Amino acid sequence: MVRSQVVKPRRVNVTPWVILFGVVALIAARVVYLLSTGTYELAFFAGALLSALQLGSLYALIALGYTLVYGIIRLINFAHGEVFMVGAFASYFLFANTPYALPWAVFTAGIASAGLMYALNLWRGKLSDPVVLVGGVVGFAGITYALSVASLGWIWAMVLSMLVTGVVGILLDRIAYRPLRGAPRISLLITAIAMSFFMQNAGLLLFTRNQTPFRPETSWTQFLQFPLAGSTVYTSRMVVLIPLVTLLLVTILTLFVSRTRLGKAMRATAQDPEVAQMMGVNVDRVIATTFFLGSVLAAAAGVLWGLNFGSLTQPAVFGLLPGLKAFAAAVIGGIGSLPGAVIGGLLLGFLENFVPALFSGVTEYKDTFAFFLLIIILLIRPSGIIGEDLSEKV
Repeated sequence: MVRSQVVKPRRVNVTPWVILFGVVALIAARVVYLLSTGTYELAFFAGALLSALQLGSLYALIALGYTLVYGIIRLINFAHGEVFMVGAFASYFLFANTPYALPWAVFTAGIASAGLMYALNLWRGKLSDPVVLVGGVVGFAGITYALSVASLGWIWAMVLSMLVTGVVGILLDRIAYRPLRGAPRISLLITAIAMSFFMQNAGLLLFTRNQTPFRPETSWTQFLQFPLAGSTVYTSRMVVLIPLVTLLLVTILTLFVSRTRLGKAMRATAQDPEVAQMMGVNVDRVIATTFFLGSVLAAAAGVLWGLNFGSLTQPAVFGLLPGLKAFAAAVIGGIGSLPGAVIGGLLLGFLENFVPALFSGVTEYKDTFAFFLLIIILLIRPSGIIGEDLSEKV
C-alpha cells in the first residue's frame, strides 16, 4: 500500500514585509510633514534621492564582486575592498602621469594586454586561441605606444585599469586561494583577511601615503541643475554617469552569466562544483573568471568613486569602509544573487543619503546604517532580501 504524502502549504514569513512597509510609511510621513511645514521643498528631497542613487550604484558595483566569489566557492573575499583601491589608484596614475617612459609603458602594457587576453578568452574559450593571441600582441603594441606618447583621458584610464585590476584579481586567486582550495573554509577566510592587510600596506609602499586629488579633465563632474515644482534641484552630471555605467556593466554581466557557455559553467559550479567537474567543467578556470569579473567591476567602481568625490584617501583605508559596506549590501540583498547585490547597494545608498536628509542630527552616524540594517536582516531573514535559503536539509 502506497502512502500518499500530504504537502503542507509553505508558511510565508510576513515579518520582513511588515517592517518594510512600516519603514516606507515612516519615511513617507516624514517627507509629507517636512513639506507641509515648509521646512524643505520637493527639490531638496529630489536632490537627496539622486545622490542616494549615485552612492547606491557604486556600492552595487563593489557588492557584485563579493556575491560572485561567494556564489561560486562560498568565500568571503575580504581583500575585495583593496582590489577596489587598486583599480582607483591604477586609473589615477594612468591619466595623471602619462605619457610614461618606455620601460614603464612596456611594463603596464604587459599587464593590461594580459587582462585583454583574458577578456577575449571569455569569448573564445582558450588562451591559446589565435584570436586571443593576436589580440594580446596587437593590444600590447597599441597600449605601449599609447602610454609612451599620449596623455590618457579618464575613460581610457578606466578601461586599462579594469584590465590591470582583473589581472590582480586572477593573481590573488592563483597565489592566495587556489593552493587552499581543498582546505577548511576557515583557512580561506583567514587568508582573505591576511591578503587584505597585505594589499593595504603594499598600496602604501607603491602608491602614496597621502590623500590624492582625483580630478581628470571631464565635463561629467560639472554641476547640474533643473527646475522642479517651482524650485531648483542642484546636483552634478555624475548622477547620470554613475547609474548608466552601473546599469551597462550589470546588464553585460547578467547576459554573460545567463547566455554564454562559460556563464552556464559558472552557474553549474555554483550549484555543485564536484558534479560540474565530473561533467567536464574546468572549475579552476571558472573560479579565475569569477575573480576577474569581480575585480573588473571593482575597478570601474573605484574610478567612478574618485570622480564622484574628487579625491582618493590613502590606500590603507580607501577600500576598507566601502568594501565592508558593499559586503553588507551583498548580504542584505542575498549574497550569491546578482540582483540581490544591486538591491542591497541601492538600499544602502538610500539609507546613507536620503534618510539623513529627513532626520537632522543623524548624518554623523550614517556609516552605522549599513551594519544596523545588516543585523536586522540577519535576524528576520538570514538569506537576505531575495537570497536563497542555503540551510542544509536532512
